[in-house]
Amino acid sequence: MIKKHIVIFSAVISLLFISVIWQVAESHIHNGLMQVSAKLFGKPLSQIASFDESGIPMRSLGKKESHYDPLLVARAAHEANLHRQLSGGNDADFLLLTDWLLAQINETDSTCFIDYRFDLPEYGQKAPWQSALSQAALMNVLAARAGMQRDLNIYSKAQRTLNTLSPKAAGLSFALSDSSYWYMQYPSPEPDYVLSGMINVLLELHRYYDQTNYPLAKTLYDNGMRALKQKLPEFDYHGYSYYDLKGHKASRGQHQAHIKLLSKVLEFGEDSQILQMRNRWQKADSYPVFWQMMMVPQPLRILAYVLALLAMWLISYLLLSAPQRKVPDDPEHSSS
Repeated sequence: MIKKHIVIFSAVISLLFISVIWQVAESHIHNGLMQVSAKLFGKPLSQIASFDESGIPMRSLGKKESHYDPLLVARAAHEANLHRQLSGGNDADFLLLTDWLLAQINETDSTCFIDYRFDLPEYGQKAPWQSALSQAALMNVLAARAGMQRDLNIYSKAQRTLNTLSPKAAGLSFALSDSSYWYMQYPSPEPDYVLSGMINVLLELHRYYDQTNYPLAKTLYDNGMRALKQKLPEFDYHGYSYYDLKGHKASRGQHQAHIKLLSKVLEFGEDSQILQMRNRWQKADSYPVFWQMMMVPQPLRILAYVLALLAMWLISYLLLSAPQRKVPDDPEHSSS
């Protein structure tokens, strides 16, 4: 095989191989790169989770910079509770995590909060600040702890945590109308409209109502669904999704997360508008990644794809050209 043919053949093989890998595993590759970056450079390319000596999750923001994140702890507590219920295991992990949450709560007569104690400049948050998403996750694990121990005091804290999601109660929700509320992951006078945060709050509200049958949770869920349906068309970009309405396009992993979240909402009841958008985004995600990168050009995503393609091209070229570099051992043509 002559050199020109080897170059072309290895390029075609590499393009097909990397495109298939990227199609089915891009999000996993991205997450792996985050972990590698954190280990090699001490600074992740994005926020990742770590743990303190007691096993409490923390948010790693950079080299030697980690902070407690109430949302991470509440979600870990939820997983520990599920494990406790399904496997009949001990309660130690669930109690550890919920004890930490209970110790961080700030209370008033009508509300309970957990503060974030680090700044988040990209969304204009100065410590201390609160999030509708962490509050929603917190109320469910407190309700679960109260149910496990038949503790009315902890149940009262869960109810007062739910209260913070009402408009004007704590500034964590924005009233689009009297019956349409947007729940803010990053609170501000004018919402950033983070889609994944909003849908996750709705899921938590539905879970809380299932646990407690408390009417306010159902009202807040219904009003949130109206807001989601009102704003959802604005998140569409040629079949792909925005992360928020500040103009940040979702990464492949975020886009796939949006699809999964809409699917979870549909489990609570069919809705033609949400179903149509879920299917539209799902169809767009099935298109070849090369087309996706043309439709939604994101420099880091394109760079990672190109670097992987070049590396694969080099490897395949070296493997295919190796036999050509060997000198034939032909005694008929050897000098006497």
